[in-house]
Amino acid sequence: MKHLSIDRSAPPGERPAVHRVSATPTGARVDGLPVVLQRTGPGEYTTRVDGRSERVHTAVGGDTVHVQLRGRAWRIERIDPTLATGGASEAQGRSLAPMPGVVTAVLAAAGKLVSRGDALLVIESMKLQTTIVAAIDGELLEIASVVGASFERGTLLAHVHPQADGAMR
Repeated sequence: MKHLSIDRSAPPGERPAVHRVSATPTGARVDGLPVVLQRTGPGEYTTRVDGRSERVHTAVGGDTVHVQLRGRAWRIERIDPTLATGGASEAQGRSLAPMPGVVTAVLAAAGKLVSRGDALLVIESMKLQTTIVAAIDGELLEIASVVGASFERGTLLAHVHPQADGAMR
């Protein structure tokens, strides 16, 4: 699985659809079904939908591909659940959600001193469970503490305040 497609055109109040999308030599596979694409120009392709030839327009920006077909637009985002979405945030002790999901277990409480790598909570996204760990040594200031709470990609799940050297347990 190289990409996950999130259809952001869902009606208000409804969760976006999530589909498995992977590149193939002739186009893509969407939820295991082949989609043959023929390039006709920069960002332009044709494909067959319901036996009819259809034009597909695309635009790429970073880890996002915008796709337009039959007047509808989709955004395909690359999501790697094994990587934190932190960078600088992680260095500041902030653990951000790598993808949309639900909290399934809370393993630590605010106010607790934690070490880098300590398990803080478990989340589930697309039937994949991921343990969120402390990014740095310090005091756990904030944690998503409600089992069953849903969140979006990039949501702050835990925040550890760095402790001065020697201040750890």
